[in-house]
Amino acid sequence: MSGTILSAALTIVALLGSAISARAVRRGAGAEWTDAQGGGPRTFMAWVGVGNGVLFALAIANQLAASLMISPCLR
Repeated sequence: MSGTILSAALTIVALLGSAISARAVRRGAGAEWTDAQGGGPRTFMAWVGVGNGVLFALAIANQLAASLMISPCLR
């Protein structure tokens, strides 16, 4: 039971981190961060954060699904 609660809590934490990165994507980069050719390292890193947050949330959700399906007596 504690593994289920922990997995659910960590999934929420991963999704919150992804939401914070998505907020950074929407805000965009300031003038001091933009490149002369139009590149933006801040936006790129924000998208990397969104991807990582979603990936970790899916991995933790898979662990949650396994802990719900497999009886603790079988472990």
